[in-house]
Amino acid sequence: MQRQIALSCLILVAITVLTVSSRVADAAPFSQQNYWNQLEEEDPEALLDIIARLRPSIMRNQELENNKRGLDLGLSRGFSGSQAAKHLMGLAAANYAGGPGRRRRSE
Repeated sequence: MQRQIALSCLILVAITVLTVSSRVADAAPFSQQNYWNQLEEEDPEALLDIIARLRPSIMRNQELENNKRGLDLGLSRGFSGSQAAKHLMGLAAANYAGGPGRRRRSE
């Protein structure tokens, strides 16, 4: 009984190996027509015109992004008042000329 099971498993494995190894996928054929050719010279005036038309919309989007953001300090997430005060004091000390950092000795 065990020999029959072993023989059937061996046959099943052999069939699986033959099936998997016989399926070979070739890569898609290479065609250069789908890629932008950098060697061709484009019209620089047209490119400058496109950039000039896109510039105002890009600047408007950046202004909207900056207007949406505000100073949070984490107060809405349970950030304590003392932590917020320490954070603000650290920012003030970092902007102060004699603030934290390496002290240089002038001798």
